[in-house]
Amino acid sequence: MERKKLSALVALNAVKGIGPVRAPQILAAAGTAQCVLSQKHLFSQSGDGWKLAREQLMQLRQLGARAIAPGMQAWPTALNALPQPPSVLMVIGSQEVLSGQRNRVCVIGARACTPYGRAQAERFGSGLATAGAVVVSGGARGIDQAAMRGALDAGGQVIAVVGSGLDRPYPPEAADIYHRIVELGGTVISEFACGTPPRRGNFPRRNRLMAALSPVIMVVQASLKSGTFTTLEHLNDLSATVCALPGPVDCAVSRGPNCLIADGAKLVQDPADVLAEFDPWTMPEPPLDQHPILQALSTGNKSIEQLANELEESVAVLLIQLSDLEIHGKLTRLPGGIYHRCAQSQKLALNT
Repeated sequence: MERKKLSALVALNAVKGIGPVRAPQILAAAGTAQCVLSQKHLFSQSGDGWKLAREQLMQLRQLGARAIAPGMQAWPTALNALPQPPSVLMVIGSQEVLSGQRNRVCVIGARACTPYGRAQAERFGSGLATAGAVVVSGGARGIDQAAMRGALDAGGQVIAVVGSGLDRPYPPEAADIYHRIVELGGTVISEFACGTPPRRGNFPRRNRLMAALSPVIMVVQASLKSGTFTTLEHLNDLSATVCALPGPVDCAVSRGPNCLIADGAKLVQDPADVLAEFDPWTMPEPPLDQHPILQALSTGNKSIEQLANELEESVAVLLIQLSDLEIHGKLTRLPGGIYHRCAQSQKLALNT
């Protein structure tokens, strides 16, 4: 795509009231990008289009980000399935994770989650990342951030889709997570111009991008009125599978997943259930039952800190190994972050 056309889309995207539908229409009606950028009435709030484009592109460069648009090689073609795809995206980090060759899973849920929900989001994020999947989420407090941290602690890659400008991370503490995402080869994307605050109306628009990028969507916890369901509303236009984690019937944030399961969503209990939706999926070779972690757990349940001290290994490395062993049914994580060796593995070890 020629630079002038990209500049025109970036400038139009920064004008309040011109969304992903009107921007391409304005560009097509004008005939050329230069004509668009020269129409001062469109950019009355900022002076002129050329100035606005330069300001936006300069801010992106200062962030280490760039703008991409449909037709460019880096553009994620999965977004083209949306009835109203974005006219431009702001991207920071690796664009390889946006390509169609990567298996992506969107993990979403309530901000006001329970300790159980947070622990499960971390467990699934870690397990999915360990198996090579890219975890997609919105960076909100609660389930979103827990899933991201689980994936990042396992050394995996994450796509964060944000509901504000890249220079306005929201919530503010998510900035540290976004930095880790980029460091580990993931990406942070937004269709909102630099300077855009996290307005309420931005998040449904953000949610449609998460849905389009992910052939599999997993709901960990959500109330029946949760914003999580705005993500699922876009699935009528997409061919995505919905997975849900069951929870206690007397827990408000488990009602959403439980109702989804009743309506036909896939009930999942561990990361392997989610990964089974990708065909074919090459799983790592199951570890030997003589794995040092399993040997350590043969004497009783232990926390990850206890395992780290006993095995003289870092927590980050152990998280990857623990997730791999859990996927293959060798151990399970109990409430409170305690790990338990499954009976089958114990039996095999006793017979050796």
